[in-house]
Amino acid sequence: ACYDGNGSNFGTHPQNVLRGMIYDSKTWEYPYLYNLIDQYRSLEKYNNGYAYNMMFVGPGWMNKMGRWEAPYELLVKSYSDGCRYYGDLKKEGKLIDLTMSEFADYYREKKSYTEPECALWRDILYGSDKQLFWYCDPYMRAGVNMDQGGAIFDLRPYAAKLNWPVGIGTKHIQDASYPFLIQEKYRAGYFTHYAGEGTIRSAKICHGGEEVDLCLTRTHAHFSEEKLTGTDGKSVPGARRILTLDPVEIEFHDLTITLQTVMTFEEGSGEIKIERRILSMSDPNAEVEIREYMVACYGTTEYTEDMTGITLTVTDSHGKDKSLHYEYKCREMSENDAECVEAIIPQIATKVSMRATEGSTGIIREGYAFSPMFTLGFNKIVKNKEVYATWLRLEKAD
Repeated sequence: ACYDGNGSNFGTHPQNVLRGMIYDSKTWEYPYLYNLIDQYRSLEKYNNGYAYNMMFVGPGWMNKMGRWEAPYELLVKSYSDGCRYYGDLKKEGKLIDLTMSEFADYYREKKSYTEPECALWRDILYGSDKQLFWYCDPYMRAGVNMDQGGAIFDLRPYAAKLNWPVGIGTKHIQDASYPFLIQEKYRAGYFTHYAGEGTIRSAKICHGGEEVDLCLTRTHAHFSEEKLTGTDGKSVPGARRILTLDPVEIEFHDLTITLQTVMTFEEGSGEIKIERRILSMSDPNAEVEIREYMVACYGTTEYTEDMTGITLTVTDSHGKDKSLHYEYKCREMSENDAECVEAIIPQIATKVSMRATEGSTGIIREGYAFSPMFTLGFNKIVKNKEVYATWLRLEKAD
């Protein structure tokens, strides 16, 4: 929730809301606090009827000796009002209060190992109506931004199951972050300078020498499920969480197309299916090229890591492949009628690959010192009413 701003703006601890100055300074009222709690409660729609929220506060907040950002009387009022709101929800049968150990028991009983946590989150603070979608399971964490046409802006390869010790005497004294492949805040995201894209997973639509990146489109998404449960009632591999985006219009100088994106997350697969559906064209006989791409690297901070040792491979439909061993030379290879493009990143024991419907041109590209990324992609010419599908997959590298 706090991806795009101060964490105090998205914490249901009442003093966080005060620290974020999200209250009426004259009346000392804070409707946003209650709206935010309700927004967390709404996540049950995406998680099989369960939502979790915590107000981690203690009576120390009512200590007059503290160093607080608001008047003491307001602190006491917010603490009391916050507890009262949760208490009222409990009386109405809308909330169960649990200790952390009790919650752990509940979680184990309700959730299966492969069942994901999902959140379709809408901005209710800044007035943008922006939506983000988060998907997290044992194989990946992915963030999708509807303000960038459904681009994946954060991707973590949990499938690698890294042993990442943290603390004194380890290689990671303070940094407990799991490495990313895509992270737009640390690696620029959509196009920012002449070096091109930072890390992002998106698509470009091309026609008549013009190019439009879907990152430049604004849309909203709708969540649905294809449920599959075991005898114990828990979700099992094969169940699907589907994100259907509202169609967007893309205008070229002599053509307007309506395109819809549908993203499918199949439980237990470590894979994301992305469909681009051409719903209409102002010229039904026209063609456009869809260039699906993923720009990625690895790291945990904004500082680049050594990409030496990464291998990029494109494989054709007959099983023949071409490979690049990363040398920061900005080299590129392509293959017509490609079956798969992949990168193996030994530093984080990760294999990331893309495949596409037949008749696609596969592309691999290394970066250089100023833009130390790699690119995997597929290009294909499509016509009106056609659907172009690609799959992104995460695996542990052997």
